[in-house]
Amino acid sequence: MIAKTKNKTETKNVSIEPIRVTSMAVKIVGTSSLLMEKMSEETKQELQGIFEGKGREKKKVRDFEAETHKKIHLTDKGVPGFPASGFKKAIVEGAVYMEGMDKKLARSIVVRGNIIPINFKKQVINQAMGRDSGIRRSPRPIWRPEFQDWSCTLDLMFNSSQITEDQVINLIKLAGFHIGVGGWTPQHSGQYGMFTVAA
Repeated sequence: MIAKTKNKTETKNVSIEPIRVTSMAVKIVGTSSLLMEKMSEETKQELQGIFEGKGREKKKVRDFEAETHKKIHLTDKGVPGFPASGFKKAIVEGAVYMEGMDKKLARSIVVRGNIIPINFKKQVINQAMGRDSGIRRSPRPIWRPEFQDWSCTLDLMFNSSQITEDQVINLIKLAGFHIGVGGWTPQHSGQYGMFTVAA
């Protein structure tokens, strides 16, 4: 690099750390059931109506089974999956539990894809009372799809000049234990959506 001053031109050597892009596939397995709570299109439309000044729609008779099905994230092929952004968020939030790691560095890890397909042994309906992610925040019955014995593979990309493969693996383990994905996770005083790295 050449740096110019008023009186003379100085030449300085600048050392640039190379970016070593590393790809890694990591299989994770659920250590507790996964609850999905995708926001329904009806709720999105109701929110849009409120923003446009149309007010809230009148209450309707609820079809819990239909509501449950609509909360499932689906891939382009129509199979159940979970957003890559959810795993990325868990990894970033879990960074605070690793010594020498911070959220900024953890955020540099790329989780490729949109909806990551999951494998599972059983799908059931989880029934509970609580406040859902919709507009009305008063206590109400919540039916959510629950996936038991689930697993998936994360397609990761990161700069190994700044973060090692071992650190990435440990971050995923910490994210699975302390944060989780989906509904009622450890981060929100629950016990669902926990995972670890497959042996």
